Amino acid sequence: MRIAQHRPSRNQRDENAKRANPFKRRQALVVVMITIVLSGFFYTNRHQQALIDLREGGRQMRIAQEALMDAEAYVLNRALGDRDSEYSEYSRAFEALHSRRDTYLARLDPFLKMPDGTSASADASIKSLEAIWTDTLELVRAGKLEAAQSLLRERRSAALIGTMRRAFDAFLATWNSHFTDHETRIEIGKSIVLLSQILIAGVMIFAFRSSARDAQARATAITEMDASRTQVGHLFEMTDMLQSAADHHDANAVLRATAGELINGFSGALYVFNNSRDRLVLSTSWACEEGSPPPEVIAINQCWAMKRGKPHINRGGSRALCCEHHVSGLAALEIPMVARGENLGLLQIFAHGLDAEKRLADILPLSSALGDAMSLALSNIALREKLRNQALRDPLTGLYNRRYMEDSLDRYVRIAEREGRMVSVIMIDLDHFKRLNDEHGHATGDAVLREAAAAIVGALRETDVACRYGGEELIVFLPDCSLEDAALKAEQIRERIEALSGAHGAKVSASLGVSSLPSTSSNSADLVKAADTALYRAKHSGRNQVATAPVQSGWRAESEAPASPQGRLRVAGK
Repeated sequence: MRIAQHRPSRNQRDENAKRANPFKRRQALVVVMITIVLSGFFYTNRHQQALIDLREGGRQMRIAQEALMDAEAYVLNRALGDRDSEYSEYSRAFEALHSRRDTYLARLDPFLKMPDGTSASADASIKSLEAIWTDTLELVRAGKLEAAQSLLRERRSAALIGTMRRAFDAFLATWNSHFTDHETRIEIGKSIVLLSQILIAGVMIFAFRSSARDAQARATAITEMDASRTQVGHLFEMTDMLQSAADHHDANAVLRATAGELINGFSGALYVFNNSRDRLVLSTSWACEEGSPPPEVIAINQCWAMKRGKPHINRGGSRALCCEHHVSGLAALEIPMVARGENLGLLQIFAHGLDAEKRLADILPLSSALGDAMSLALSNIALREKLRNQALRDPLTGLYNRRYMEDSLDRYVRIAEREGRMVSVIMIDLDHFKRLNDEHGHATGDAVLREAAAAIVGALRETDVACRYGGEELIVFLPDCSLEDAALKAEQIRERIEALSGAHGAKVSASLGVSSLPSTSSNSADLVKAADTALYRAKHSGRNQVATAPVQSGWRAESEAPASPQGRLRVAGK
């Protein structure tokens, strides 16, 4: 009897096991489909980033191509006797070519084929063209137009330009052919994601249609499928928003908003490298408790995730292996962020409760997707900042370049005219710089230029702007500064530059010209011209001195608008 009573109990357990097995298989199938969806997302995201890089590379090469054509047009116009062309266009064209020589123009080398069938490098070809055109322009300046034209024919500059044009055309044609390939792969990736979602829906509906007993399991699977679709949609939306992020502030806002929707119930923090890349600093955090804020700084050697280059979970308990910086009682998932082979930061996700570690392990794939998307955004922001600095900064001195100076000076002058304030300009030229280069070498000349630029910046306020005007000429403009204060500041700069003498076994000095608006000039063009004229007067008077532009007739010193308190200059050391 006891045996008869025992058998139904065992049969009941077997029946329960049979019911549980299909449900587990369906769960496994859903996990596989979600993995396929996430893989399609990563695949599409990677090709979208490659497409962005292709667009940027093609744009830079087109800029270089246009710069080469502008330089050629300038030389040909001058050789034919045209006097209206501006040398600044020629200078800017070669500045654009040189700034892209190492990063982009080297890609032309496989496409450069000389008329005799030999290969050449883009760097050598540009240097050859620059040498030919420099000799031609010297003949033009000497009035020898026929000799200049003959020189162009003898050195076959037209053939070399034709070779460069063909190389540019071939490169851009090859470059553009990759666009279709990546766009096709992006569409394939989106199709995979869509088909996987449809397949998940079809499989789940078909599987759960077998009996009414599986209604709860079917509802659960549909919920998971919807959650998966929502997660993928949020990830795509996050990637799209991050591509429009202009700086870290925008990227942090997108991360906080997306994390609040995708991993609700978890807190987190984002750390990025400081400028010296020796530690991680807190960039943003969300949903953290007031009593346990994340640390402001993390040393790299204190973090196991950064040491191993892999995700790491800091578990609770005395026997668990935790990072040295982890002092909170919360469990923490740490994900190193890597893009283009470079470590960019650390993403932390926090959880509390008895099952905190399990919940962190469950969201590891989703958190990794967040980290990957954020890594690409941080990499793009760093790249844009680097390109922006290359476009606005002089690579040798670190000062702003002439283009930035012209735009900024016009803006400051308009503000001064509208608000009745003053703007002063100091034009600086290093004395006998050509002789210094000839006697001590260009390396010494470059070092002197860098040190002179540093000396100038050290004498200025935060609101003042220093730029490299061209060659050894530097220019400084000082908002809210009168002519007298600007002359005092110019003398301080002159003394700082003169103090550089002896460091390189050569005498270093500078001549300076000062002008001011509205006392000596009425607009930005006259302002620079007046400072330049005063500079040449200082040179003709013996160099190593400061000269000021003459005050306009009818100007009275007492009519000057008072400078703001923060704009008042101090001659004493800063």
